[in-house]
Amino acid sequence: MATAAETASLGAGWPASAVACLPALALVWRRALPLLVPTAVLVFILFAWAFDRLDAVETVSQVIVWVLGAFAAGAYASRRVAVAGLGYWIAVSAAWLLIWGADFADVAFELVLITAPWVAGVALRRRREQAEGADRRAEAAAARAATAVADERTRIARELHDVVAHAVGMMVVQAGAASQVLDQDPSRARQALIAIQQTGRLAVDELARMLTVLRMSEGTASPLPSLARLAELISDIRAAGTVVSLQSEGDLSDLPAALDATAYRILQEALTNVVKHAAGAPAEVRLVRRPDHVEIEVCNGPGSGAPQLAGTGQGLLGIGERAAAFGGQLHSGPTPEGGYRLAVCLPVNTVQPGLSS
Repeated sequence: MATAAETASLGAGWPASAVACLPALALVWRRALPLLVPTAVLVFILFAWAFDRLDAVETVSQVIVWVLGAFAAGAYASRRVAVAGLGYWIAVSAAWLLIWGADFADVAFELVLITAPWVAGVALRRRREQAEGADRRAEAAAARAATAVADERTRIARELHDVVAHAVGMMVVQAGAASQVLDQDPSRARQALIAIQQTGRLAVDELARMLTVLRMSEGTASPLPSLARLAELISDIRAAGTVVSLQSEGDLSDLPAALDATAYRILQEALTNVVKHAAGAPAEVRLVRRPDHVEIEVCNGPGSGAPQLAGTGQGLLGIGERAAAFGGQLHSGPTPEGGYRLAVCLPVNTVQPGLSS
């Protein structure tokens, strides 16, 4: 800021004092309005020229204003405004040099006085932008990781439901059948107990496989459930006392692995629901491969007795979620004959979500 003597030399009264303070006062708003400082400096230069006291512009306080103002133009303005700010400062400097009648040394000094702090300000702004960009990328990565964790938890929950609900449902039905014929037909009871044992072992193997997948490193995933194992699934359902017929059309061997696994899980859950909620009812399974989609249909007649297990509603919800993950649709509901029909359409030529088990 100009000294009292410098202010007095510019003119008399408060207008001269106010104009002499403009450049220093403009520094207060250098971050919000970085181009305000060179404007104040230009006004001060013109005022000093009008009063024929240009020597006041070369005081140390005014040099500090020029340095801080040029730095602010590079550090706190956007890139486009920063470039404009440098041009503005050069124009102000040119006006000063023109009025002063400067030589080459004065021109070089003015250029250094403006460009050096401006370049330093630009470098600071870039570092700040890089740090802010890194923070934003870290936040975005954290958000993606949280979403991935939530999706993985949902997937694991569906897998656990499919494995545990199917196995436990089969074991409960088989245990009930064994208890009914234990005294009258011990051989049938023994067969049911053997089926329970086999189902339990399969459930343990499935759970172990899932835990292994969760612990595996990327690229070493174990085989997915597949429609190639559909015969084993139907055999388990038949062992529980449900008559199952299968009708398959088209080649299902070339389905994408994730879609193949999803189709198997949907059938597993649908047949498990038949066993649990329509005891004694026959079931019909229909698989049709179309050029662009796979049709899955499971129908059953009315059950001959009370449901073996109470439902939680999670089975149909899980089937719907699996179908939706592939852009498919689920249609289900009771039939006029008193049974139940479940139909799922899974598009084949769509981007498949990644599954690891």
